[in-house]
Parts: sequence; structure tokens; C-alpha cells
Amino acid sequence: MAEGRRRVAIQRFVSWSRYIILIDVIGLFAAFVALMVSSVWHTFRVIWEAAFGDGINQKELVGSLVQQADTALLAAVFYVIALGLYSLFVDDDIPMPKWLRVRNLGDLKELLASVVIVVVAVIFLGFALTWDGVENLLIIGLSSAAVIAALALFLWTTGRERAHHDEMELRKAESHQMHETAAAQRDAAAAAGPEAPSEE
Repeated sequence: MAEGRRRVAIQRFVSWSRYIILIDVIGLFAAFVALMVSSVWHTFRVIWEAAFGDGINQKELVGSLVQQADTALLAAVFYVIALGLYSLFVDDDIPMPKWLRVRNLGDLKELLASVVIVVVAVIFLGFALTWDGVENLLIIGLSSAAVIAALALFLWTTGRERAHHDEMELRKAESHQMHETAAAQRDAAAAAGPEAPSEE
């Protein structure tokens, strides 16, 4: 009896412990909001200074705007992680676009890798547009390309694994359906009984 109560208590503790992840989710969401507000504020400030201030040249304007786009994408990374963790551990029935649905950790890693690829590309774009000719742009480009290539390879391998898994599941379902159909036909034939011999 005591063993049963202990087991139930442990099960309840494990079940409720998943809600501790809400602390991380709230922190990530707060980081997302802070970065988005900062990005919007700095974007409007740069535009205001370019239009009505002392004036900044086009290169500085483009560099500042690209930097704010990079900040917004970084905010999106925090948002994706927050939504993914909430969907995995708390509630997976929240309304969201199909491409943002997370069913397991693999989906979260793929979604995060896709966003990071865009972030790295935008970071390199910012370096390229504001290049002063002093820094070695080739090293930065090769580093960015290496990160993007590694993440693209990861997405490609996981996509192949998922396609193979889906194909195996489809074959298994078709085989199961064929067995059920054959069994139903045998049962129907057995219920009909042997056919009466034809009279000559």
C-alpha cells in the first residue's frame, strides 16, 4: 500500500515538474519582446536621423538597417525556442502556423537551424555592406559559409531520415491494412459456408 502511494507521488511529481519549463519560456519570451522593441525603436531612430537629423550617408543607413534586421531575426530565434519548449512540455494544442508546429525535439532543432541560417546570412550581409576595406572579409565569408553549410547538411540528413521514416510508416500501414482486408475476406468466406455441389 505504501509502495503504491510512493509510486503515485513520484508520478505526480514527474508530471508536474514539466511545468518548471515555463520559467525558461517566460524568460525567452521576455528576451524576444525586449529585442523586438529595441529593434523597432532603433529602426525608427535611424530613419528619423537620416530624414531630419544631421544626416548620415547611405552606407551608414544601410548598415544600421541591416543590423536592426539581424536583431529582429535574433529575436525570432528566442521566440521559436520559447514556442517550441512550450509546445513540447506544456501544451501542444496552441494555434500557430503549420510550419511553426513542433512535435518533438527534432522539429525544434530543424526549425532553429533554419532560422540560424538566415541570421548568419544577414550578419555577413551587414559586414559586406559596411566593409571598410580593413577587415579580412574573406575570413568572415568563409566562416559564415562553413556555419551555413554545416546547418544545411544537418537539415538535409534529418530530412532524409524523416522521409525514410515516413515511408516505412506508410508501408507498415499498407501492410497492416492488407492483412486486415485478407482476414475480413477469410471471415466472410467462413461465414458463408461451403458452396453447395452443383447438380449435373
